[in-house]
Amino acid sequence: MRSTPPPNLSRRPSRGLVAVAILALASCQPAAPASEPATKTTSESAASAETALVETAPVAAAAEISTDIFAIPEEAQDFSALIPFVQEIQQLETEGMSEPELRAHQQKIARTVFYVAQRAQQLELSEEETGHSVSLGFQALEVLRQLGEPGARAIFAQHVERAVQAPQALVRAIGMKYFVEAGFASWSVWDDAARAAWLDKISGHVQREQPGPMPLQMLSSVVDFLSQLGSDALACELLDKTLPHFRQGASSALAPAVSRLEGISRRLNLPGNKIELAGELLDGSPLDWSAYRGKVVLVDFWATWCGACRAEVPSLLKLYEAYHEKGFDILGVSLDATPEEAQSYLEETKIPWTTLFSADEQERGWQHPLAVRYGINGIPQTILVDRDGTVLQINVRGEALVVLLEKLLGEPISQLSESPLRGVALPTGRGGSSSSASVSVIPAQAGIQ
Repeated sequence: MRSTPPPNLSRRPSRGLVAVAILALASCQPAAPASEPATKTTSESAASAETALVETAPVAAAAEISTDIFAIPEEAQDFSALIPFVQEIQQLETEGMSEPELRAHQQKIARTVFYVAQRAQQLELSEEETGHSVSLGFQALEVLRQLGEPGARAIFAQHVERAVQAPQALVRAIGMKYFVEAGFASWSVWDDAARAAWLDKISGHVQREQPGPMPLQMLSSVVDFLSQLGSDALACELLDKTLPHFRQGASSALAPAVSRLEGISRRLNLPGNKIELAGELLDGSPLDWSAYRGKVVLVDFWATWCGACRAEVPSLLKLYEAYHEKGFDILGVSLDATPEEAQSYLEETKIPWTTLFSADEQERGWQHPLAVRYGINGIPQTILVDRDGTVLQINVRGEALVVLLEKLLGEPISQLSESPLRGVALPTGRGGSSSSASVSVIPAQAGIQ
């Protein structure tokens, strides 16, 4: 189970909860997935439900946050007056406090912020103020959970459930943000049924909401998370259920994001299907994809600025030397900005295989036509193609690639002292990414400074 980092008990004045709340509201960032345990015990499954904070049983009515707080000024009767008060208590002097005293002080601040958020939500607020107040309350509860405040975990779960059923779309989006993050944290200890229930709730939420940027970005973050785990079948299923909703009603402004998800869906559905590739080579000549029939081909999306891509090149060179005469080839797709960058690196490393590079300056980097078509948003990314043009596997590298080549082509021509890619880490993230997996629920410019 992923452990929760301890609260920051630094004696230095910490960034205020207001600032933290606004920054946190702008993203729904999955942590790097933890390795999944081989088996899940009954106790682990029970613990996962607690970690996720997505509880089906009603929250006990007695669960409440202590009222040991700083006195909230009675004259603060609007949102703009409450926020300066929160900022003021954040700046209270902590010099000379012992660690237990500092912890108690932080708990008192967080309790106060929680009750400020509750008072704010009783006022007549604008949509943005409502979003800020709800997020502020969640952030305070998050701090209290980490500090071990009695009742904070149960109340947090209750607030998530209320938020996802709220009448305001923005509040529902904030609630789903925390619901999704709970799933990110609990995935490694959940069984298949718990995972399916989490994904079903996300799918249902997306399909009920208007096809706007908030549900689209949330969906994108979940798909990225599943892709990092290698759970391609689940990502495909989620996209199959939700993409028609965006195709039918999304605005033209969302078209690029919808196209990206369609590309990801297309890529994830490649295994077992034929792939057609076209484009210009680095020297300007057209690609003859038919010339690769009869070969096992590794299509490799890369760039010179991608450290992980460069780290894999020596091992790929060894594999190319060992298997090229037996029918193995590599086709690079450079996402560099200029042909000079790519050409210089190819010459430096003596890479012998062909590289695609767009002649159109508007279709370079992440906008390369093949990167767009197959939803490439992180590199290195590979596609292994069989002799007849059928995709065998996507994002295959490391020991898995060595094993597949041995199975397909037999023993290498040149004896390898050791598996060339053994020891190459299979990162949970990417060496390069077109964007973070985030869910923006309040415009950045609306943040409270």
